Amino acid sequence: MSRSLPRMAAALMPREMASWGLTAVALGALEGGLLGVIVKNLFADAASPGIVNLAVAVVAGAPAFTNLSSFLFASLASGRDKLALLSRLMQVIAACLLLMAIPGSSAPGLILFCVLTVIARTAWSGILTIRAAVWRANYQRQWRGQVTARIVQLASLLVASYAALIGFLLDWREQAFRPAFIFAAGCCLLAAYFYRRARVRRHRQLLAAEKAEHVLAGRRLNMSRLLRVLQDDRDFRRYMISMMIFGSGNLMILPILVVILNDRFELTQLHQVMVLSSLPLLVLCFCISYWARLLDRRHIFSYRAIHSWTFVASFACYAAAVIFGQTLWLWPASVILGAAYAGAHLGWNLGHNDFSSDASASHYMAIHVTLTGLRGLFVPLLGVGFYQLLVEQAPAQAPLALLVPLALSTTGACTFVYLHRERERRIATQAAGG
Repeated sequence: MSRSLPRMAAALMPREMASWGLTAVALGALEGGLLGVIVKNLFADAASPGIVNLAVAVVAGAPAFTNLSSFLFASLASGRDKLALLSRLMQVIAACLLLMAIPGSSAPGLILFCVLTVIARTAWSGILTIRAAVWRANYQRQWRGQVTARIVQLASLLVASYAALIGFLLDWREQAFRPAFIFAAGCCLLAAYFYRRARVRRHRQLLAAEKAEHVLAGRRLNMSRLLRVLQDDRDFRRYMISMMIFGSGNLMILPILVVILNDRFELTQLHQVMVLSSLPLLVLCFCISYWARLLDRRHIFSYRAIHSWTFVASFACYAAAVIFGQTLWLWPASVILGAAYAGAHLGWNLGHNDFSSDASASHYMAIHVTLTGLRGLFVPLLGVGFYQLLVEQAPAQAPLALLVPLALSTTGACTFVYLHRERERRIATQAAGG
């Protein structure tokens, strides 16, 4: 692919690939499905089943709710060296992974494990927010999706492989995940070293533009400004509302599945990690090029109107597998989820660019990421709490809890279709009037 890129962008790619490939190993150890399986099994006797299930919701939901910190990172990064900040945040993730290898299987160990997960994921939220500005500066719109796809392909392959390796180690010897976490920390430190020496095209101009950006007047982003952007940009506001509905289903289903598969099915830890984490990420590698071509040709409304239905199909298969006790159906559900993840990675990282300017890209991404964090703070806990309520009140009906995330995602997909059609009508009206 690098041959189709302009010379300077192609020259930037090797360091990008090396840095994010090494970071992906660390993310493999921090993958929500894997951490949920570790907590459910390693700390099973550390507290009551209800508390352990809530801890599963915390570590599985951490990739989302820690995004609440995104607007703080956008404020911190405004007008400051992007590469230095990214490097420091990678070092924080490495430190957390080292410490996560220490806790025993006690209640304090469970608390420390969850706290470190939250800290590491908060640092990753900052990386996502700041990285959005770097990628926008380095890669132009017409091939940004392809560049992102190439990086995500490599990263997803490594995340999936490393998560599967840790799942295998858990089945072999329960404590064997600890050296794997230490190795992941080393990879993250090396990634920080590489990225500190990367380049950002027109970095000085970007920093100056951030300070002088007309809409935000160069001031730090805070919650009031976040709300003002949503108020002023109607299309982006409606996109965020749709994402709130749609994304709630996506965030709710994983912790429920982790708990159900452990409680109701005799699956090995490797099997659980494969159907909830590794296989979807492996499938992602083969599907993302298609979604990249689609995203490069379409507005995010049109893109989401197509892509969102893959999540609906996957959730329907997962629900059917659990409700009817057909574990074989978990595999096609996992494959479809991988196709959905492929499109979601691109839409989530790049969708805001269809609304923002160059200087406000970090701020729009911060709003997107922060709202993801808002739903991530409550939705996984609500999902597991609802499942726990059914377990206590109507145990035989508990698997029906999976119908809630399915309903949310289906509703969200319908709103994207509406937004796409409304935008097409608006464009046609403007063309006719012009």
